[in-house]
Amino acid sequence: MKTKLIFAWLAIIAVAALAAAATHWTLCGRRAVAQERLADANFLTQELGLNPAQAQEVGKQQEALTTKLAECCARHCAARAELGNALAGSTNAETLIKSMGQAYEDSERLTWVHIRQVRALLTPAQQARYDALIERCVCGTCNMNNGTQAKE
Repeated sequence: MKTKLIFAWLAIIAVAALAAAATHWTLCGRRAVAQERLADANFLTQELGLNPAQAQEVGKQQEALTTKLAECCARHCAARAELGNALAGSTNAETLIKSMGQAYEDSERLTWVHIRQVRALLTPAQQARYDALIERCVCGTCNMNNGTQAKE
């Protein structure tokens, strides 16, 4: 009798795990695309089937975006590094936090503009594929929770 009860519980657990996996797969779809992949012109060339002119222009735009985002990151990091002084009262924390927020906001806007610029270079079929890649990146799980990276 005890053995049957154990097997029944194991069966219930297995069915519940399968149901959870199926629900997750249905609701979340395919795995997220790592942001690093979308910043790689070679990846986009392959995934979208870019012609040489498109690939060259996307590469230029990716390079320009990388430079601009590095500047935003530097501003954010500088403000964050100075934030430690706020604990001693020698720095205004509120100003630093606003500066960090502005740097983050600027990076999001730059990224949005970049996505629109790349999209304008694409054919309608490529745009649909690019939109799906962007959606999988933006709508995927947050990589900040545990330090893991989303992988294709």
